[in-house]
Amino acid sequence: MKKIHLVLIAVIIGIGFQSCNKVPEQFAASDKYRLVWNSDPTSSITIAWDQLAVSGNPVVLFGETDNGREFWKYKNEQSATRVLEKYEMNTHFVKLTGLKGNTAYYFVIKDEQGVSERYWFKTAPDSPQAFTFIAGGDTKSEGNPLEAGRNSNRVVAKLRPLFVYFNGDFTSGSGIDAANWKQWLTDWQTMTTTDDGRMIPIVPVHGNHENGDRANLNYIFNSPYQENDSSQIYYSLSIGGDFFHMLQLNSEIEEGGSQKEWLKNNLEEHKNYTFKIAGYHKPFWPHTTRKSENLHQYNQWANLFHQYKLSISFDADSHMHKVTFPLVPDSTENSFMGYIRDDVNGTIFAGEGSWGASPRSNDDDKPWTMTSSSVNQVKWLHVLPKTDNEDAHMKMFTVLTANYDENDQLINYNQEIEPLTENNLFEIPENIVLHETELTGKYVRYPYLRE
Repeated sequence: MKKIHLVLIAVIIGIGFQSCNKVPEQFAASDKYRLVWNSDPTSSITIAWDQLAVSGNPVVLFGETDNGREFWKYKNEQSATRVLEKYEMNTHFVKLTGLKGNTAYYFVIKDEQGVSERYWFKTAPDSPQAFTFIAGGDTKSEGNPLEAGRNSNRVVAKLRPLFVYFNGDFTSGSGIDAANWKQWLTDWQTMTTTDDGRMIPIVPVHGNHENGDRANLNYIFNSPYQENDSSQIYYSLSIGGDFFHMLQLNSEIEEGGSQKEWLKNNLEEHKNYTFKIAGYHKPFWPHTTRKSENLHQYNQWANLFHQYKLSISFDADSHMHKVTFPLVPDSTENSFMGYIRDDVNGTIFAGEGSWGASPRSNDDDKPWTMTSSSVNQVKWLHVLPKTDNEDAHMKMFTVLTANYDENDQLINYNQEIEPLTENNLFEIPENIVLHETELTGKYVRYPYLRE
């Protein structure tokens, strides 16, 4: 009799085990997923989403093996490290730490209702290795600018960069409209995710359309801030050991004072890195007369950029394309607006937004402007370490994403780009539309070199 009881218990346990290991037909009650780099991108990442069922007890299940939606096979589990009710969203932030560099991780989000689709991401390399990223800024929440921005989003999925450097102005208005944020986040998840479920981390920068609440990037992306003040959002990240360092500055608060002191200390700490870039929203000297010059900002940051040999500076705000020759500050009569061209020692300035926002006229070029145009565009960077045959360098492509015809009708570019794969991330895909000139060719090289 005892043997029969044991058999029955085993059968019952077996049935229960099979039941637990059945993938739910229902999906998790969550959406607006995004991945954010807000601390060491070689070993951590933040997964954020809007939890639609507040009592869903959601968790992230993840690991290095792709187990699809079979959630019980993932070796690691993490619940929310922060929950925030803001802009009609119940935002859950899960910060994963202790990850391996340059490694693919697969994950699902599970709650009481079901299990999400399986997604995956890659951590940044912790030693010098080649990677790509996309930089840009300025999206809007309605009309043709909204559609143009969506086209730029789709380019992200097709080019599969390691991350996106987004230099401010995510929505229309002042950044306090819940509907605008929900629309932007939905678009971001659905349009920048690749066909095989790879999600691209974002590195966000504060813009003037977030000024309705200067803590907005902390609410949406859990972005770090300084001085225990959530309105002071500026921070830095590094990739590849001492290979690549990036500073996310804030042109919407005082650029001098404590921010300038932080910038100086941060650049000093990372002075020996191969490449150093900065991202911020407002340019020093916009390339359209529709935007005012920012002399105070230039006075606070320009000399530090030069002193510590900043490689490339990325800005936005003006809704157009520009790339300058390498520049250094100069106070002599030979300079123009405080800069002279120096191909050896200078910083290249690239921008100026137009991820989706309507392009403004490029009617304010400078003597040291290399190229500019009134188009919707993003910058696509190839970052390449030193090899036996070539020094470390970056290639900056300007990818056209939209424009307008003589009747002000939107023209979407790059609808037919052949998507890249994990095996050809540095190839120029078929049917891509690049901004090319006789001077620049297909890309601008840093250190600057005419090829």
